[in-house]
Amino acid sequence: MSDYRSIHFTREAFLHPVNLGFLLTVSFLALLYSGTPWMPTILFSIGLGLELLYLGTVPHKPWFRRHITSRRNEELRRSGRIEKDQFDHLEVGNQKRFLIFRAIHEKILANFERLPGSSRPLTRQLAERLDQMKREYLAHLVLQERYGEYLEHSSPESIIIEIRTLNKEIAGITSERLRGVKQRRLQILEKRFGRHHVAAEKSEICRSQQETMEDAIRYVHEKSITMTHPGELDGHLDRLISELEEASAIIQDIEDDLPPTYTVLKQLEGQAD
Repeated sequence: MSDYRSIHFTREAFLHPVNLGFLLTVSFLALLYSGTPWMPTILFSIGLGLELLYLGTVPHKPWFRRHITSRRNEELRRSGRIEKDQFDHLEVGNQKRFLIFRAIHEKILANFERLPGSSRPLTRQLAERLDQMKREYLAHLVLQERYGEYLEHSSPESIIIEIRTLNKEIAGITSERLRGVKQRRLQILEKRFGRHHVAAEKSEICRSQQETMEDAIRYVHEKSITMTHPGELDGHLDRLISELEEASAIIQDIEDDLPPTYTVLKQLEGQAD
């Protein structure tokens, strides 16, 4: 996915169609009232002030950054770059799993081609759903590795020990300044402890969805060998895609936040120490 650091949001805000339309409107009005004394200067002054206000605030708004990042990701997805980048960063074992999944996917599409021409509209719809499932499968593999990395470096037992030790230290501290620093670190440890359980649960959801998609792609492949009409698969794929979307919604809230948050918390702990 696109990284915020790789996008120049001020430039994106300036080149946004709405902003360009505003600049064009100001220029048109200044030209229209060019015969009126001081009017072009007033219009340009107002336009410049609003433009500076716009460029100073909008590029930093979360909603604008989400919009631009989503648009950039969609462009990358259409070009195939997201899938390639995700695959390249997978561990070798997960790369093999995805290649097996993709090979079965391609066999299904080949079987669709052997069906009568009258079935083409429906097979195209089914192919789009299968493409979506392939993208979801790859995304889940990436997420599973990220969860694994996070959980590997986040032991709940060691965090509990640290929390207990820190509570004992705080109880014997008389300096208000030192107590504040220790309490800040205690809050960070408590957040890490709570996040670990959430991540473990969602990691299990992610793993279960991978297995569901693997079973589903094999089922669809078996059906595609013998079926005479693609309608036999239509309802099944609809239900499957719906379930995948529900599961994706469950884990979406920490998809982009998990590893960075872990890094930030560790940095804050170091500062507290």
